[in-house]
Amino acid sequence: MRGASTRRTSIGWKVIRVHYSADEAKDPRTAQGAKWLAEAKKGMSEARWRKEFEIDYGALGGTAVFPEFDESIHYVNPPGEEWTADYWTTWLACDPHPRRAHAFVWLMASKYGDLVVPWSLWPEEANRKRQEANQPRFHCSDYVKMLRIIEEQKLFPSSYIDLMDPAGANFDAAEDVNYFQKYREAGIVFRAAKKNRQYAGYDKISEMLRCEEIEGRLRPRLTILRGCGDNDILVSQLKMLCYKEWKGATATEKDPPADPHNKDRHLIDCLSYILLDEPSFREPRRPNAGRGELPRTLRVGG
Repeated sequence: MRGASTRRTSIGWKVIRVHYSADEAKDPRTAQGAKWLAEAKKGMSEARWRKEFEIDYGALGGTAVFPEFDESIHYVNPPGEEWTADYWTTWLACDPHPRRAHAFVWLMASKYGDLVVPWSLWPEEANRKRQEANQPRFHCSDYVKMLRIIEEQKLFPSSYIDLMDPAGANFDAAEDVNYFQKYREAGIVFRAAKKNRQYAGYDKISEMLRCEEIEGRLRPRLTILRGCGDNDILVSQLKMLCYKEWKGATATEKDPPADPHNKDRHLIDCLSYILLDEPSFREPRRPNAGRGELPRTLRVGG
């Protein structure tokens, strides 16, 4: 059968592999198949294509998670204009951690579908110095004070929806610590973000980083403002994050897990929580009109 092959595992199981070329309509040697191939590969990195469609088990090993990211395209200078709630809606996401600093990312969605990261916060260096000096690490109340300072500068509209890694409810279960509760007591009500199953949030980031033709020129949906808060750390994480290498005979016997290798991806995780929430522009809330879909009675900075 064209496009089919077999292999035998170390324990004797016979596995049949069927390639897309087994379908005559998708055979790249034909005009119809070549057309399908060109369309199917749009928006997909070469490594992921080889893994998903060419039955290349280790194709992603050691490759960049976000090959679409280009600092010259996605890391842009602030435009010098005022960001207002009449045109932009802001999301805030938190990635808590029991030992390392909590991470925060703000993302603005415009009326026209643009997505901009105006600010990031990950005070890991300050948190480390506190611990080296035998001082307690930052608590939720400390982070809330930092968030208030940022939002009081009115550099961008205050957050409309606040999300947190759902694991924040039981990170310190042994110590009976629930970060949702701790932040609520400190003044912010976070909503549980959607779970990043099989790194679906990372796929969302890749999708938003891809350039598409807008008004006659190629532009990405997502950009990050240069020099704002810890956005340089976010950019570094996006550039450095790679999939784990998959070595040894096992790579020929089964599909290796496509897990990112670098542990410093807290800001990336924040960004993924927001994109999984499908951020879009929302009409500004009127004073005393409530928090809309989010039952939040306390807000940072006010």
